Amino acid sequence: MKIRLENIVKRFDDNTAVNDFSAEIESGELVTLLGPSGCGKSTMLNMLSGILYPTEGKIYFDDDDVTYMSSEKRGIGLVFQNYALYPHMTVLENICFPLEIKRVPKKERIERAKKMAELVHVEGMLNRKPGQLSGGQQQRVAIARALVKEPRLLLLDEPLSNLDARLRIEMREEIRRIQLETGVTTIFVTHDQEEAMSISDHIILMKLGVLQQYDKPQYLYDQPANCFVADFLGNPPINKVEGVVEGGKVILNTGEDSLVRVENVPDGTKVYLSFRAESVILDNKSPLKAKVVMTSVMGKEVITSFVLGGKEVRGYMNSDAELERDQEIGISFKKTGVFVFDYESGERYL
Repeated sequence: MKIRLENIVKRFDDNTAVNDFSAEIESGELVTLLGPSGCGKSTMLNMLSGILYPTEGKIYFDDDDVTYMSSEKRGIGLVFQNYALYPHMTVLENICFPLEIKRVPKKERIERAKKMAELVHVEGMLNRKPGQLSGGQQQRVAIARALVKEPRLLLLDEPLSNLDARLRIEMREEIRRIQLETGVTTIFVTHDQEEAMSISDHIILMKLGVLQQYDKPQYLYDQPANCFVADFLGNPPINKVEGVVEGGKVILNTGEDSLVRVENVPDGTKVYLSFRAESVILDNKSPLKAKVVMTSVMGKEVITSFVLGGKEVRGYMNSDAELERDQEIGISFKKTGVFVFDYESGERYL
């Protein structure tokens, strides 16, 4: 099922939680709403589910206007952060419950529930109570309960945040597997960029209720629309050094020529030179110099902290570089992973 969102606005008194949000989500895709706490992603999910109604704008499921339709009529499955399983019911009874509410015959609902249990790999736990399950197992049951209704849209609201790091990785892979097997259109809410990058067909990145960029994960990383997008994605975080444009060159605040060129930007424009750690080249012939602060060995690579333009930044170096503290090195940059943003607006120039 295709989702179309047209100019969605949601206000709570004087606070605008979502502002002029428009997007189309293709049928069968897994799309992540990503952003920091308070950016409006859960509010957007609640409007898709029918828990909240927008102040302005329209929501369409295929060609159906569901903007003010009640939740139970939208054909959605919703999985919360806290699982919300019934503690007095068995796993089988929990999965069956939505079908029982719909008055599906007992034999059919048990058959469908067992099929869902197999899909999420809890078929051997059907007689257990939620208290006898691990967090990951409870989350699987919650997903099975949401899917047993055969929803047109599956909504996942930070479903992995209560799990430990290892289990989070396992469960996000499972969510992707389940989504691909069922083919259900899925919207996943998280503030974790690694989760979003690893399982999404597309990512919607939000800030203060405004859509910043909607793209495939790798394109979001490689071609950020603005400074916020570049800052939000990446580990280690992208490096940012202040500078000014002079004659088409980015001159660092400390006076060095960064070797980065920009076109059609007025002289005197304050900018950020942003670059990924993997975009740094150790180049002793380069006129651009930096001073080593420390190195951290990470197997075949070394991540080196160094001072450039008066700021400590990071770059990946080969492990045979043998760099020492306070050593002066020459650096240059690759053609990819290097950006120039306006200092005030965050607009991207390069």
